[in-house]
Amino acid sequence: MIPLRALGRDPIFPVAVYAIVAINVAVFFAEIGSPETGAREAFINAYALIPFDLTHGVQIQSPAPPTLLTLVTAQFLHGSVLHIFFNMLFLLVFGPEIELVLGHVRFVAVYLTCGIFGGIAEVVMMPGSHVPGIGASGAIAGILGAFLLRFPTRDIQTIVPIGCFPLLLRLPAFLVIGMWAIVQFVHGFGSLSDRVLSEQGGGTAYFAHIGGFLAGIFLIALVRGAGSPRRGRYRYYF
Repeated sequence: MIPLRALGRDPIFPVAVYAIVAINVAVFFAEIGSPETGAREAFINAYALIPFDLTHGVQIQSPAPPTLLTLVTAQFLHGSVLHIFFNMLFLLVFGPEIELVLGHVRFVAVYLTCGIFGGIAEVVMMPGSHVPGIGASGAIAGILGAFLLRFPTRDIQTIVPIGCFPLLLRLPAFLVIGMWAIVQFVHGFGSLSDRVLSEQGGGTAYFAHIGGFLAGIFLIALVRGAGSPRRGRYRYYF
């Protein structure tokens, strides 16, 4: 299922969401912009989260950031156009309402914290992996978890592929996000049976999604009574 927009949305201008999207896009262009051979790989290795380096205290030579900081910097790297497109799509669909609930600054803090917990979950489950972990998926998974807890019945306009034909449906958030979450848990814990292969090869970081998702649910629960949505304060065009 591909979400397109949340229906019945409050009229808001999500400053933090737009800023995060802009930074991700800018970093992606910087990532792919160098014509030098191997420059992109070096860029990714410097800023990506590499579990082995974090668990063994390995520090790549400057100008790379401290290894611990890659829990944050890795959130702004992406592997392909499709990777960043779908991550930013999910953020644009589900992020604005959570920003309205939390406020701009607290939204950014929660977003980054979910990404950090997602990275930690991946490191805990795959401590010996040398595969660079990149992407905003852990942070966005946290926003999905927050949205699920706060707006479970909100209708989401969604594309559901039926064979070769896309079907446009209005589905409740608990179904859209719930199905996504089930897939992450099934594939994540299913991959434990082939842990060695998972640590050596690439693929989807399911435990980063799981860790970020659970962090989002926990963090939004802490502020459940704060930031009640107020209608009519902003105009939001989407």
